[in-house]
Amino acid sequence: MGRDAVTFQILEIIIYGKNGRKRALTLRPGTVNVITGGSATGKSALIDIVDYCLGRADCLVPEGVIRETTSWFGLRLAHKNGQLFIAREAPAPGSSSSNMVYLEEGAELASPPLTPTHANTNVESLVESLTLKLGISPNLNVPPSGQTRAPLAANVRHALIYCMQQQDEIASKSILFHRQSDAWVAQAIKDTSPYFLGAIQENRLVLEQELSGARKLLRRAELALKEAVDMRGEGSVQGRALLEEAVDVGILAQGPRVEDADELRTVLRATLQWSPEAPSYPGVDRLVQLQEEERQLEGQLKTILETIQAMKAFAREGAGFEEEARHQEARLEPIGLFPQEPTDPPRCPLCGQPSHEVIPTAQAIAASLRELQANLQEVAREAPRLRAYISARETERDALSGAIAEKRLAIEGLLRQQQAALRLRDLNVRRAQVAGRISFWLENLQLTDSTSTLRDQVAREKARVGALEQQLDSADKEARLNSIISRIGLQMTEWSNLLDLEYKGNPVRLDLTAGTVIVDREDRPIPLAKMGSGANWLGYHLITHLALHQHFLRQSRPVPRFLMLDQPSQVYYPRDRDTQLRGAVSQLPDQDRVELVRTYKFIFDTVATMSPGLQVIITDHADLSEEWFRVAVVERWRDGAALIPLDWLRTSPA
Repeated sequence: MGRDAVTFQILEIIIYGKNGRKRALTLRPGTVNVITGGSATGKSALIDIVDYCLGRADCLVPEGVIRETTSWFGLRLAHKNGQLFIAREAPAPGSSSSNMVYLEEGAELASPPLTPTHANTNVESLVESLTLKLGISPNLNVPPSGQTRAPLAANVRHALIYCMQQQDEIASKSILFHRQSDAWVAQAIKDTSPYFLGAIQENRLVLEQELSGARKLLRRAELALKEAVDMRGEGSVQGRALLEEAVDVGILAQGPRVEDADELRTVLRATLQWSPEAPSYPGVDRLVQLQEEERQLEGQLKTILETIQAMKAFAREGAGFEEEARHQEARLEPIGLFPQEPTDPPRCPLCGQPSHEVIPTAQAIAASLRELQANLQEVAREAPRLRAYISARETERDALSGAIAEKRLAIEGLLRQQQAALRLRDLNVRRAQVAGRISFWLENLQLTDSTSTLRDQVAREKARVGALEQQLDSADKEARLNSIISRIGLQMTEWSNLLDLEYKGNPVRLDLTAGTVIVDREDRPIPLAKMGSGANWLGYHLITHLALHQHFLRQSRPVPRFLMLDQPSQVYYPRDRDTQLRGAVSQLPDQDRVELVRTYKFIFDTVATMSPGLQVIITDHADLSEEWFRVAVVERWRDGAALIPLDWLRTSPA
């Protein structure tokens, strides 16, 4: 079936031990691979290892020997352009995941003999890379209006839902797909299955983007046409309103009333000759000069006022000194009544009696009087000079105040002239706005004379939108999906008869909305959950997944070409007797043995019809004696053989 037949098939499942050693399980592409063995040998962990290496968020490999001895898990895959080697670090103790991933691609690869020493990518990039290599086109499922969930783009993780059946899934009556019981998976199956089945075009996202752009262009064209039609219908009213505005702002002089549309156009066209009068801002430099001179005069006036205030304070202090000195002089004048010469012993100058205290002499008092009289004469001489100085400063103050008043009058005059210029500027703005509306109206009035061009444009955009909508018609998508489901159901019906399942002879169909299988009996439909016996649940799981993979292969859909099945014999082979039976089925009841062999033969024969397009990997307790089964066994895990070699358990971690 060409190179596409080996898209994402598993060549090796690899474990790198903490002891530095490597364990590789080699698988054959395009056929059935069986790993058979006893309990607790690691068979069921293979699905979890593959799922983890292909980008699952959490590692569900069971705690115990495998997690305790492993440092990295690995896969070697075949795909249409060569091979891939993927390794992912095992989670650290107490952790559920690791983001450390090593990815390598080549035409032919051998898995490295040693543990990867570093990561070269992460889980998010790995999922994106695998999605591209699998051939999943850009896609987006947009929920119907009114639903709150976010749009979902299908990727490799959604495709893997169809590639694995764990032990508790393969014979379940409640769930049909891998991880369907997880919160988001059931809805993701509904949202992405139309893409994987091929009910949606590969270029749907491109078409949806084109449709969005075409609808925008259509809305613009329709709006332009509506405006043109409205303007033609209301043109006269708008034109007369514009004429009144032009007169109001002074673009046009008040003239006679116009009578018709042609005259109105002629009058309004005159406004197109209007040009704004440049406003003049007189004396800008002179204003700056006057304001600077005013600031200088105010500085000088401030200095004069401070000087006058200081001189007046000095004069007040001098007058106070003179008055106090006069009083002191009056008190000292009687000194002339007393002896001027000193006496021995000292006597009081008032009563003449001897005194033991030191008493100023009359000569000292007279000297003080003379000094005081001299100071009074100096104050009397300086007072006229001080008054003259203060008077001169006051004259300067008055002159400066007058000069400042003149400057302020000149400044106010210039400001009034500038305000008039600003009003003219504002009027020019209003006039320009009116002139612009008139120009726009006249230009569009010419367009409305003929709307045929706009109508043609609207018609073209409508035709383009209609064609794109037809390609993206949801009803057409539903019709294609129903047709695909119907064809898959025909194959499932045929295989249900071949396996001799209960309800054989009745149509079987896949219900993706409910995530189940339904048998349509004449009296009523019977879903998987209402069917009895594990043999039926197992059989309908097998025919569903094999029919889906047959469709994926025939239609070249981007889904990995492998299917992993864990313990398909569980409904026939008693696990609790495995120690005694050691995989042999010869001691089973005849009916169970016949049905188990028939089930396995069906799997082998069906895979052969798709060879090399589908690889099936089975892990099971049962070990059939038929040659076609024994040839398919790649490893038997009994008598100490297991996923983790016995000698690893005896070796201390490196």
